[in-house]
Amino acid sequence: MSKHVHTFILAIAVALMAGGTLSADRLKLRSGQTVDGSLVSADAKIVRMLLSGNQIADFKVSDVASVEFVPRKVAPPPAADPVRTPPPVSLAAGTMLNVRLTQAIDVDATQAGATFKSVLDDPVMVGGNVVVPRGAAVTLQATAVDQSGKFKGSDKITLKANSIAFGGNSYEVVTAAVEQKSKGEGKKTARKVGGGAGLGAVIGGIAGGGTGAAIGAAAGAAGGAIMSSQGEQHLKLPAETRLQFALSSAVTIRS
Repeated sequence: MSKHVHTFILAIAVALMAGGTLSADRLKLRSGQTVDGSLVSADAKIVRMLLSGNQIADFKVSDVASVEFVPRKVAPPPAADPVRTPPPVSLAAGTMLNVRLTQAIDVDATQAGATFKSVLDDPVMVGGNVVVPRGAAVTLQATAVDQSGKFKGSDKITLKANSIAFGGNSYEVVTAAVEQKSKGEGKKTARKVGGGAGLGAVIGGIAGGGTGAAIGAAAGAAGGAIMSSQGEQHLKLPAETRLQFALSSAVTIRS
């Protein structure tokens, strides 16, 4: 084997070993002809090329003058389809938020402006799709607090929803206020006080009448006040209490 052939075969062997990176793009024959294609195989006698149209051509090594190798152009991987982000969804004014308290509210120990934790008890759906999932965190705020006196009125608290949070996002909301109040005493309180005063007068009469009756009446009135105070109903909203708020304005939810 001539030195030329040996060198040529060695070059082709190296090219085949690097087949994942190189290809034989052009084969130059001693006749001056050039052949473009891709190297398929080679040995001491034959160089096989893949030509356009998937045709295979064999060339004698003795007829080959040189072979040119160039880096193979690797086609980029097909671009992945971009993930389409669903468009935002708007919750219209009037949408109902059914929430459940996760902490108790004691109106006697609450001031206006205090906030409380709750969760969405029912998912909010639009067009058959869940937009806000059940369990989303809902922050409530007391906008007004009225604490009853000892003789009249009732405990009352006014709440509204301030925000909804889920999926790493938080949304401010504006809702109509919801009022909760205890049952007031009203006429029942007056009857208790009157009854207590009458009982005091009887006690005074037994004690000897006159001044004793006056003292007994005062004592009886005090007793009636105590009964009224004990009968007063203070408002406490336990955890798990369910409340319903209506959106006052639309809210845009990012999907």
